[in-house]
Amino acid sequence: MSAFTFKTYYNKHISPTTNSFWGVVSVTANETAQAMETVAVTLICDVSGSMQGNKFNAMIASTEDLLRTTPDGVMLGVVVFDDRADEAVPLVRLDATVDREKLVDMFRRNMRQIKIFGGTAMSTGIDLALKQQGKLGNEVAQYGIFLSDGNNTEPESRLVEAVQAAADTTMHLCAYGYGSDWNPTQLTQIAQITQGWMPKAVPNPEHLRQEFTALIARMSRTVASDAVLHLWTPTGAKILSLSQAYPEWVKGEAAPLGDDHTWVVPVPPMSAGDHRDFVVHIELAAVGARVAACRPTMVYALAGQRVEEKGDQSTWMILEQTHDAGLYNQVNPVVAGYLGQGQLARATQAMTEALAAGDVKTAERHRTEALEIAQATGNRPMTQILQDASGSEVARKTVALGTSTVSLTEDEKK
Repeated sequence: MSAFTFKTYYNKHISPTTNSFWGVVSVTANETAQAMETVAVTLICDVSGSMQGNKFNAMIASTEDLLRTTPDGVMLGVVVFDDRADEAVPLVRLDATVDREKLVDMFRRNMRQIKIFGGTAMSTGIDLALKQQGKLGNEVAQYGIFLSDGNNTEPESRLVEAVQAAADTTMHLCAYGYGSDWNPTQLTQIAQITQGWMPKAVPNPEHLRQEFTALIARMSRTVASDAVLHLWTPTGAKILSLSQAYPEWVKGEAAPLGDDHTWVVPVPPMSAGDHRDFVVHIELAAVGARVAACRPTMVYALAGQRVEEKGDQSTWMILEQTHDAGLYNQVNPVVAGYLGQGQLARATQAMTEALAAGDVKTAERHRTEALEIAQATGNRPMTQILQDASGSEVARKTVALGTSTVSLTEDEKK
C-alpha cells in the first residue's frame, strides 16, 4: 500500500484568453506498514521561575503520565531547562521489558536534585535534546516537544543557533505556549525553521496532560518525518504563489528544483491519517487545447532510503480550453473556500502586526474584518478566538500562532 494518497481540486476548463489558474493539492498519509521504524521524542520543559505553582505541578504530572502510557516502540527522554539544562530522564526505548514505574521514580529523584526556577535560556534545553538524539540514524523520526511559559532571557542569537542546529539534525520541534506570558513569534519560528507542527497555546495547566498524550500518540504513528511535495509543471509554467491551507494557513514558497519542471515544497512530519492541503496559483506560457498543468509527487526518507510516490493521472491537473463561458467561469468550491480562508489569514496577520505596534484602533478594524470572514466561511474555531481576542491576551497570542482553518477536503476522503 502507498504511504500517501493525492487528490486535486480545480476547474478543468480554461478560457483561451486566460493563462493562469488556482488549484488545491491534497495529500493524505495512509495507515501503512511503511511507517517509520522508530520514533524518538524528547520533552523539553521550561522550569524557570515563572513556572512555579499549578503550571509546574501539571507539567510534572503530565510527564509522569507519559512515562507510564507512551506506546511501546517510542524512544522517550525528558530534558528540563531554566538558566541551564539538565537531563531528567535519558532517552529510553519503551517496550514490554521496561519497568515504567522505575522510570517515574528516576524522574522524581532527578527532579529533586536539579536546581530549578531560574531564568529562561531556551537554547540550553534544545542543545541538550540534540545531545540525547545526536547519534540516531536517518531511519529514526526525531522530535522535540518544547514547552515554555515565558520569554527567552538569553541573547536571541543563541536561540537561533540552537534552533538551526535542530533543523540541521532533522529534529522537528513542536512548541507549546504555556499559560499566557510567552512569545508567539518565537514559538512559530521554532516550528517553521525545524519543520515541526505549528505551535499551540495551552492556557490552562489542567489541559497539558491531554495535549501531551495526543501529540505523542500522533508522533508514534509517523509515516514520514522528512518529506517534500514535488509539483511538476510543463515547460514555461511558473508557480506564482503557494500556501498550505490546512491544517493551518501558512504562506510559503515553492522552490524550483533546477529542471524547469519541478517545484519543491517542504512538508512537516505526517502521521497516519494526517492530511495537508495546499493552494497553488500557476501561470502557463501556453495552454493549447489540452495540457497537463500540474502533477503531484511525494518524496520522503524511509529506513535510510529515498522513496518517491507519484499521483496517478486522476490526480493530475489537466486543463482544457473552451469558449463556453458557462464552463470556464465555474468556481471550484474547495478552491474558493480556501482562498476565503487566505483572506482570513491576511486579516488576522494585519491585526497581530497592529497590536505589536501598539496601534489598537487599526488592530480592532482588522479584527472586525477577520471576524466577518471567519463567520462567512463557517470557521467556528477562528470565530470564537476572534470574538475573545478583543479582551483576551491569550486569544490574541493564539491568533498570532497561525490561522486556524477548516478542512474542505477531509470529509471527501472518508
